Amino acid sequence: MLRCPRCGYRGVEKICPKCGFPLIPEPPGRLEVDRSEPTLWRYSSALGVGKGISLGEGLTPLKKVEGIMVKDESRNPTGSIMDRGSAVLASAYKGGRASLEFHEDFTLSIATYLSARGVEVDVHMDPAAATYADFILLASLPQVNIHFGGGATPDIAYGDPYFLAGVKTLAYELYEDLGDLEAVAVPLEKGILALAIYQGFRELEEWGLMSMPQLLLAVHKGASLSEVAIWLASRGAKIVEVEDSEAVEAAVRLAKRGLYAKPLSAMAYVAASSEKDAVAVVTGTGLRRPYFNRRRLGGLQAQILELLKSKEMTAYEIWDALGRRPTLRGVYKALDSLRAKGLISYDLKAVGRRRSKVYRRNTQR
Repeated sequence: MLRCPRCGYRGVEKICPKCGFPLIPEPPGRLEVDRSEPTLWRYSSALGVGKGISLGEGLTPLKKVEGIMVKDESRNPTGSIMDRGSAVLASAYKGGRASLEFHEDFTLSIATYLSARGVEVDVHMDPAAATYADFILLASLPQVNIHFGGGATPDIAYGDPYFLAGVKTLAYELYEDLGDLEAVAVPLEKGILALAIYQGFRELEEWGLMSMPQLLLAVHKGASLSEVAIWLASRGAKIVEVEDSEAVEAAVRLAKRGLYAKPLSAMAYVAASSEKDAVAVVTGTGLRRPYFNRRRLGGLQAQILELLKSKEMTAYEIWDALGRRPTLRGVYKALDSLRAKGLISYDLKAVGRRRSKVYRRNTQR
């Protein structure tokens, strides 16, 4: 069931029919963290979606920069917090094909996850609206077709309820990292990300796990506020105006410490400096990385990928080729993880008198 955070409406529409606000899935139960799971799916008990695809999103690092704690979401697979939402949304999506409009960060993220799941993706875009890096990365993804011009109705939109459900895991993760928090600073555009993070903290408060921290919404000085931002302010969020020069200076200071934030994201760092013990959320970087963050690949997964470069193999054949050093169960677990990351797939083929899964390495085009 989906719920409107503003008026409380419950239903199945993606936008509240009573007040026009984004809806978000109600948690099916109290948060129970699966600490054996190294991605955002460790919070699946409260997502309303069973464990689905993962490219290694979540569990992003915390780093102190000049006395301010920074949560670095640029370390997600496509370089932004969007990957949290995309992992859950792509897992919940039921279609075999999806039409998307181009939105910076969001489209690259959701297209990457849908493509890894084997969904055919049509991206409709104005070539002037995307950077060269965005265009090239989208064009290189398997299953993605780029169409210039508008007119198509998108099947998936920024702000989808299940996208919000994934983004709210940032709040769960900060709670797991730090316990009670004094304040959290988030950059503000349309307010969708801030709304999802607010909802995550609101749920933690309702479960009696922590008090709602002060939410600091970093906005360009003089910018108009969205309806979502105005509502969040009415719920206690603090609007912090940031000069463009301050955002750029903050991006430079963060870069010197190895955190590469685009100026919009760096505004959160400026806002966090205005409040004692605030955590700044760097939501993304402008430096694009293709496909996924390979730091999540374990040694066994890397060995299996190397074996599958030259031929298709069954799990037993892989186990045998590895000298039977890992357990066969370990090989199956590694294969499941590689499939979830979109790196391999399998076909059912006759092997002797039995039908077996024959695995192959996916190629990027």
